[in-house]
Amino acid sequence: MKNRTDIIVTRNVKQIHPVIDNIVRNLAEIDKIQFMKLSPGFLRASSERDDRGIKNPITKVEHPTAVGLSLILDVDHKDIQFLKMTSATKGYGEKMVDAVMKDLPEGWSGVIVMDWSGGFWDHESSLFAQA
Repeated sequence: MKNRTDIIVTRNVKQIHPVIDNIVRNLAEIDKIQFMKLSPGFLRASSERDDRGIKNPITKVEHPTAVGLSLILDVDHKDIQFLKMTSATKGYGEKMVDAVMKDLPEGWSGVIVMDWSGGFWDHESSLFAQA
C-alpha cells in the first residue's frame, strides 16, 4: 500500500491547471514519491526533502539516496520541461517520466532542458514521440 504523499501548494498558486493536476496525481501514485511542492510554473517531487527552511523536495542530480524530479510548467506554451531528475533506485527515472508524459493532451510537449544522463533520455525518447 502506498503511503500518503505530502503535497504543498504555495500561496501564490491561484489555480491548478488540469494538465498539472494530472501530473501531480500521477507522480503521487509512485510509491517512492513522498513530497511534492507546486509553485507557479514549477513542480518538485521527491522521496526526500530538505527539512531546513522551506522544505523543498530533493531533486539534486546524482543525489545518493533520493528519487525525484523538478519540472518547469509552461502552460502558455503547453510545455513540461524536465529541469532536474535523480533516481538512486533503478527504474524510477522511467516511472517518473511516464507519470509526467502519459496523460499529456495532444499539442503538449515534454522538453529536456539539459541531458546529463549518459543515455537515459535516448531510451525515454519514445515517450516524447507519443505525446
